[in-house]
Amino acid sequence: MEIRLDSFSAPSFDVKAWVNEQLAELDGASAFDDEGGVAGRQSADALAQRLTTQLHFLATNAQQGNDRIKARFRHQATQLTRDISALTKLVQETQESISEFSATVDARAQSARAVQRIVDIDVVRTQLERTVVALDNMRSYSNLPQKVGALVASGDLSQAWDLVDGVERVGSSKEGAAAVNIEAIQGFREQLTLATTQRLGEAAAGHNAEQMVEAARLLAAHGLGDTIRTTYLKQRLEIGTGVVQSAIAEHVNTSGSDIHAVLGVITDLLTQERAFIEAASMQSPESLLEAIFEGLLELVAPTMQQVVRDSQQHQQATAASDGGLDTTPTIDIYRVVTAFYADVLDVLDSCSLSVGDNTAERSALLARPIPKSLKLLLEPFIPCMDKIAKAAFVRIRATGLAKLKEIELDYNRTELFIREASQAMREVFVDIEQSVERTLDVLPVSMAEGMAASVAGLVDDISAWLVDKLTGVSEHAGVSLSELKDYSQLVTLKGGQKTKAKLESAVYQTLSAGQKLESVSNVIGVTVLTRLLEQFAAALSESMGKHWGEALALATSLAVPARLLVAVCMESCTTPAELVEKVSRIAVSPEGLPLAAAQRISGAVGRASRVAASVSFFMLTSAFRPALSRIARLGAWHEQRTSKSSMNIEVPQFSSSPSEEAVDIGEKMHILLPELEQIDMMDMQFVRGAELEGIVPPLYSFMLVWLREDADVQAKQRQQLETESMMPVLCLVLEVVLQNMARQLCLIKPPLSGHGKQQLAADVDYVASVVSSFTALSSSVEFEEIVFALRPDSDNQAANGNNSAEALAVRAKMRALLAE
Repeated sequence: MEIRLDSFSAPSFDVKAWVNEQLAELDGASAFDDEGGVAGRQSADALAQRLTTQLHFLATNAQQGNDRIKARFRHQATQLTRDISALTKLVQETQESISEFSATVDARAQSARAVQRIVDIDVVRTQLERTVVALDNMRSYSNLPQKVGALVASGDLSQAWDLVDGVERVGSSKEGAAAVNIEAIQGFREQLTLATTQRLGEAAAGHNAEQMVEAARLLAAHGLGDTIRTTYLKQRLEIGTGVVQSAIAEHVNTSGSDIHAVLGVITDLLTQERAFIEAASMQSPESLLEAIFEGLLELVAPTMQQVVRDSQQHQQATAASDGGLDTTPTIDIYRVVTAFYADVLDVLDSCSLSVGDNTAERSALLARPIPKSLKLLLEPFIPCMDKIAKAAFVRIRATGLAKLKEIELDYNRTELFIREASQAMREVFVDIEQSVERTLDVLPVSMAEGMAASVAGLVDDISAWLVDKLTGVSEHAGVSLSELKDYSQLVTLKGGQKTKAKLESAVYQTLSAGQKLESVSNVIGVTVLTRLLEQFAAALSESMGKHWGEALALATSLAVPARLLVAVCMESCTTPAELVEKVSRIAVSPEGLPLAAAQRISGAVGRASRVAASVSFFMLTSAFRPALSRIARLGAWHEQRTSKSSMNIEVPQFSSSPSEEAVDIGEKMHILLPELEQIDMMDMQFVRGAELEGIVPPLYSFMLVWLREDADVQAKQRQQLETESMMPVLCLVLEVVLQNMARQLCLIKPPLSGHGKQQLAADVDYVASVVSSFTALSSSVEFEEIVFALRPDSDNQAANGNNSAEALAVRAKMRALLAE
């Protein structure tokens, strides 16, 4: 059984009850002993002994714990004594602090009551003082008019205002309401307002900043701030009007108008006003300056309109003699006016509007409305812009372009024609570029698009003139240009059907024939001009794109506020943001030109260039056309030859020789390269004679660029074509001849005789052997494809996998002809 120590510490512990409880088990053991004997007694002894031992141990542990507690208490007793002593002292000090605090609270309450009494006394004193002052003002009210008049006369307006304000305060109080006449006070205020306004006007007229500040302060303090602006503007506009009128009378007259001097006077006036406004610390300086500027421009506007009108009348009077309307004087006046506005804007604005990365300034400038002054300034020029956009190019059309068109082509003096026409064309394009640069700087964006269209129209007219010349030389040579407009017609070698005798005597000959040499010379000469047009048009497009891009950038640049606001006004927009959006919608070409104008220029150049390239190519292929046109109708294809002679002797069948047509084609192939070299020398002679070396591209590269359908050739392969031009043209001519020969052979009507089959094979072998002698062509895929088509029995594995549908059709036709 376990004995728990906490049982002895319970408040209800009873020793007797506890012992009886423990010995209850011993009583049981004794009863058992009575019945069972010795074993029961032993068990009871053991239980009693164990209980005694446990009680002894518990008593020992309790004694030891008591000893430890006594020892710890003895050790801490000294510290506890000290702590109790300190606590007692702290309690005493706290009691003393409470007593002192109670005394302080009582003192503060007494002080608050004393302060309140002082405040009451001060209020009484203040009321007494006010009463005394009111009585003094009431006593002095009888002589107030004399005092105010004397102060105004002495110029001490500030003291006069103070006196009237004091009397007015008395009149508004209960004490003085009965003694002061409010209507009389209002009269004094009006008198002082008039005197102060006069003082301000005198200060504004004399640019006396100190008096201006004092007068403005008095008016603003009495709720008369609007009077400051009105009076100042009235005085300064009167003075400015006199100065500007004197400048107009001095510098503007019927014989000559120096509007620049008048505008310079306005700039000087605004600069002086700016300095005075800053010295006088006036509110809203930009608004005041804008109002003055607007008033002066209203005075100058009629003169400006008359100056522009006189300039236009003078231009109209001299237009007939000059061959066109010269708008340079109007443009010069416009430049003066816009430069003047840029100078004025620097004066009007308190800070720079070059916004950079400042988002707030950028937004403010984009939302800035157009001031009325700018509209007054530019209004006379708005009706002139359309004439400015068109006049220069009308003049060019009437002078330079007319001079170019007057140059006639003498077929016997082609070199002189090329020299004169190239010089005239150069002058036209130089004049166009100068006019573009001059007018783009002043034209609004929308009208600049119209100007670009006018330039494109001039290029289109030059192109049409060249096409007419090409038509003339072609018809002179017997070529119908209407049948050469498409490259596909060149490939099929369709020539003109008119004047066939002239065709056969001129075009269908080699260059050794005099007539053909003359025809080719004329064609090559005109192509020099066509190539010159191509180069001039490209340079003009690049230059126009650059100038137009710069003009757009300046017109919409936030870094040049004056130019931006002028562009907004001329475009009839309300804010710069609207102009920027309008410009962003304009479609431009890669060169930077308006897209419609760029497409028209490109189309005009392409039209003349393709015609020139087509006619040149026709000249190169014309010698082959007669023989090719006869191939399908040869009688040899159906000729029957007997195998026996007249003596009935068997005659062996030998291989056929090439036909006359095949030999003609082969011989002309052999002389094609020398003819190309001769044409190249002829072209170089024309170029040197017109002093165009390094300006126009070589003839053959020009032909390849415009004859090939792949548009990428113009951008990617031009440089290579200019360095290796003759052999590609040779290959192109031979390929076209072979293709047409294949088409003509396919037109042979079956069935072929045995001799005809031999003749067909002989002709094909002969022409193929001639072509194979040209190294540059024999290795080409096109040549392999043609040979594959013409020789159905050949095993041409190189081309067999990538042949066109046309080649396969030709091969099938040839196989059918030879098989029947």
